[in-house]
Amino acid sequence: MTAPMDASRAAHDGVSMLHAARAADPDRFFCALFLPAAARAAAMVLIAFNHECVRAVATPASWAVAGPMAGLIRLQWWRDVVESGNAQRHETARALLALLAQGQVRRDTIEAIITAREDELDGLPDRTRWQAAMLAGAGGMQVAMAMAAGIGDGPTLERVRLYGGVYGVGALVRYLPAVLAAGRCPLPDDMLAEANLSRDGLRTGQASPGQVAALRGELRQQGQAWLAQAREGGRLPRPALAAGLPAILGLRDMKARALPASPPPRGVGDRLAVMAAMMRGRI
Repeated sequence: MTAPMDASRAAHDGVSMLHAARAADPDRFFCALFLPAAARAAAMVLIAFNHECVRAVATPASWAVAGPMAGLIRLQWWRDVVESGNAQRHETARALLALLAQGQVRRDTIEAIITAREDELDGLPDRTRWQAAMLAGAGGMQVAMAMAAGIGDGPTLERVRLYGGVYGVGALVRYLPAVLAAGRCPLPDDMLAEANLSRDGLRTGQASPGQVAALRGELRQQGQAWLAQAREGGRLPRPALAAGLPAILGLRDMKARALPASPPPRGVGDRLAVMAAMMRGRI
């Protein structure tokens, strides 16, 4: 009876991960559909895991009382899961450990995603630390998906990482007011200082529309720099290209000049742009 029961639980977990990924991160969910079929289930697990890490740093109600401690405790729980191999009856943790055990994703990549969120909570003093956190977090997510799709070549994975960074900064451009309202401050202190802001000022809603526009301008510049680096080297293998597809959405967000405080859901144009990139074989 053990094998049928295990198969039944695996099937249930797979369906559950799919629904969780679609609800948590529709951008990455849609792009992950273009990965090779064998990698899609792993991508859903990675999306669900990343969502758990993001939830750990979104603490608007408790920040004034507990500071970063509540988020750091939640992230430490995930670090303990990865280090111990004990899923503690958590569905996403169980699925993540299965990916690691099967060698579909490297442990250091997963740990770097956790570290990127910890660094965000601790505070990012300068652009260098912020760039590293973005490429480990948003970039690391797309690297993990490329690994799950069978990509092992180092230079190719680094280009995918840069495309992940492009998506990350584009998403910040699009959702910056909502991100700040959630109690997050994923920006470096020196960038904030140039806009006459501080982390505490952002969290208490003191950023003016002009200051938000200035921050968005800085993010756009970084995204364009990473895009130029990622495009060096010609076309990517199709599985790697699929892993980098969220960059298309990031580029569209970076180009948008009039962004409402609460952007509407993605439209047909966004989906067609992703599909067109996959068809032409380049981002």
